[in-house]
Parts: sequence; C-alpha cells; structure tokens
Amino acid sequence: MLSVRLPLSLGHRLAAYCEATHLSKSVVVQEALEKHLRLVAKSVRQADTENPFTALRGTGNRKISTEQVMQMTRGADWNQA
Repeated sequence: MLSVRLPLSLGHRLAAYCEATHLSKSVVVQEALEKHLRLVAKSVRQADTENPFTALRGTGNRKISTEQVMQMTRGADWNQA
C-alpha cells in the first residue's frame, strides 16, 4: 500500500481523466508508474552501454587486477608497444 500526495492541480486532472475514462485512480497511477519505470530503466541501460566505466560498478569487493581494469577501459591492446 502506498499513499501519495499530489498537488491540487494534478489531483484535479487525475480525477477528470478517471471520470472521462471510467478508470480508477489506482489503475491510472499504477499504469503511469509502470510506464515511467520501464522508460527510466531503458534509458539507464542505454547509458550503461555508452559508459565503459559502468563495467566497474560494484567491483570494489571483487579482486580485479590492474590488467583487467585497463583492458576494460582501454581495450585489449592497452599495453602493447
């Protein structure tokens, strides 16, 4: 269960929409939140693939060598003469 306070104008818009569509406020808010979270997750995944340092996130407890870090951030040939 979740209780949310909305600004008065948003509450009025929600009520008008629900009345026009014959949907409950709960259904409308649940669907809107689901859609929003899906879009946010998609944009986060896209950002993760664009940032090479994302692969290092959460690696503090793992034993990753300097060699592995350099390969992940600079490529396999980082130490070639």
